Amino acid sequence: MDKVLNQLRRRFIIVFMIVGGAFLLLAYGSIFVVNVTQTISAIDRDLNSVLEKTPLPAFDEREEWLQRTNCIILVKQDDVVTAYNADAIDKETIEEIVGRAVVDEEESFDIDGSFYKATRRVLLGNEITVYAVYDWTVDRADLAEAGVVTALVYFLCLVLLFIFGNMVAKQVVEPVKRSYEQQKKLVADASHELKTPIAIIGANLSLIASDPDATVRDNEHWFKNIESQLGRMSALVTDMLELHRADDAKNKPETKEDVSALLDGVLLSFEARCFEKKVSLTQTLQPDAKTLCIKQNIERLFAIMMDNALKYTPEGGKIEVTLTCDKKNATIHFTNFGIGIAKEHLSKIFDRFYRVDNARTQNTQGNSFGLGLSLAKSIVLDHDGSIDCESDGTSYVDFKIELPLRQEKRAKRGSGENSLISKNGKLT
Repeated sequence: MDKVLNQLRRRFIIVFMIVGGAFLLLAYGSIFVVNVTQTISAIDRDLNSVLEKTPLPAFDEREEWLQRTNCIILVKQDDVVTAYNADAIDKETIEEIVGRAVVDEEESFDIDGSFYKATRRVLLGNEITVYAVYDWTVDRADLAEAGVVTALVYFLCLVLLFIFGNMVAKQVVEPVKRSYEQQKKLVADASHELKTPIAIIGANLSLIASDPDATVRDNEHWFKNIESQLGRMSALVTDMLELHRADDAKNKPETKEDVSALLDGVLLSFEARCFEKKVSLTQTLQPDAKTLCIKQNIERLFAIMMDNALKYTPEGGKIEVTLTCDKKNATIHFTNFGIGIAKEHLSKIFDRFYRVDNARTQNTQGNSFGLGLSLAKSIVLDHDGSIDCESDGTSYVDFKIELPLRQEKRAKRGSGENSLISKNGKLT
């Protein structure tokens, strides 16, 4: 499975890099192309502007105008070429510029590492031709530098994208890995739980087979052991099926139900068991807590919590169940007194197959596999709620469940029907 997860992570990173790299290349490439286009357009505009404003025929008398332009001006008249604004350029370079711009009529050329752009304009009935030549070596160097910087930034972004992709890939794969680990642990724990009853059944069958002349009555004790272990295995399979159904709960339709009425019905079904165990059950339920929910799952949730509370309440103990509502949530407390849970176990009791190995799990009747609270949490989370546990470690355990009310509840007002009795017995 690790190999599959690594392959999944690599594929995600590759796709992430290809898509992200393409977008970055498009973005930075577009910026660089726009920058180059704007620079060349600006040079062309300057060249055309120079030609349009050329002060002919008294060209050489307009020194002030020449000082305002960075272009080299070449004026051709009667096959004679005169250069202006070229004092800083040596004679050989000027002759080369004249040859390339005037004679060869090249619009773009380079001379000894310097780059030039040229344009021309014919004036006075073809008698005079004016050439404007712009040295764009610095501009070209700036564009080259901008290209290098853009490329460096692009590759830096690719590195950051790779790092970020790794982080995202881990987050994406983590739920898959966690799910696989949970399934792996579930199989291992279930196998461990089944191993003991299977071994006991095998041992009892061996004892029965060792005496072929014995009657059913003679082997009654061994048959009861087999029956007990079969019941244990059946309970485990049932719990696992319930857990699976809870995982698929989102596919079930929700209906508008009164949570307080559902809880009252579940508590009613536990009264006989409480009476047999001499456990006092006190309930304080605020009515009309209506919300959209999956009725069967909510009833299953309440049954799990009551069964858990009754199982770990000693004979003669007490259980309190309260339900209160506000505009957003229904809050249910299941509190049993007599045995607590140590603080180091509180964060783990909702894990599958987790059981506290102390007095709380001793001398309890029935089959307990540590799946009930895990199933309860799954149901609560499927309804966008929350569940938490609090205990002092010795005398009580309080499970708090919050279920969101997904529509306006209609509060009934009457002679005290909404009054609540708190744990200290005072009216609220």
